Amino acid sequence: MMKIGFSSLACPDWDVETIVANASAMGFDGVELHGLRGEFELSLVPELTSQPERVRRLFQRNNVELVCLGTLATLSSRQRKKVARQKALVTGVIELAAKLGCPYVRLDVGKVQRWDNRCAALSRIADVLISLVPVASRSGVTLLVENGGDFPGSQELWFLINAVDHPAVQCCWNQCHAMAIREQPTKSIPCLGSKIGLIHLCDAEFDERGTLLEYKRLGEGNVGIARQIELLKGIVYDRYLVFEWPKTQVESLPAPEDVLGEVAKFLRERIDEKQTVLSAYKGDKRPPKMASRATVPGTR
Repeated sequence: MMKIGFSSLACPDWDVETIVANASAMGFDGVELHGLRGEFELSLVPELTSQPERVRRLFQRNNVELVCLGTLATLSSRQRKKVARQKALVTGVIELAAKLGCPYVRLDVGKVQRWDNRCAALSRIADVLISLVPVASRSGVTLLVENGGDFPGSQELWFLINAVDHPAVQCCWNQCHAMAIREQPTKSIPCLGSKIGLIHLCDAEFDERGTLLEYKRLGEGNVGIARQIELLKGIVYDRYLVFEWPKTQVESLPAPEDVLGEVAKFLRERIDEKQTVLSAYKGDKRPPKMASRATVPGTR
């Protein structure tokens, strides 16, 4: 069964103790740390690096999982020195994740630089990810590449994960990012399938051109959160749904204590809903024109 969590983006003023305590009290299974009190490179946060075993015990004591560590590193640059620096940042976060007992480290696909080519950029990213596989495997950590930037769609993300072709590299899928190109979950989730290691959930209102107008509470936008969960059940996804509320970037959004409780309730209800079964005889919009004749036992 799917588990639920939230990202620390939703609560930029909370320290680790407050995050864990609220996650436990509100009914979340886990937490993703993407920035902590203004610092987004977690390998530079003394609160985590100086006493990782203490942090690990804090999560265990409260029966909350540390699901993922986020990093701002991207691997799309054509400059070797810059890529080397980014690799070093990712390596540092991987090593920290191993000490904290965290299974995932997430990074963004990145952007296409000026005078660059999309396919060439994806190939370079794949090469760098392949070079990071031994580090991740040794540490028992899986790298998650999230769609976004200049690569919001599922097809290019599928190509990237498939090019690496190793279980230590999977994807983090964010349907809200895909709405920039009007891609629907009915395309995204079946396309990526078992390559999905983590789901980021965020709701918003978009216009017909894919322009984000306003962030919304889960279920109130047009990203299709309930439909995503239904489709994830269809591929037997049993990992985390992580709520990402960009309070760090949009200060006018409601406070985390006003949002997270209802998020947990909303997600639990959607997960517990009985899945709709479609067949040629009930609920199928395109049933066959002629159904096969049923054979009654004892007759010909």
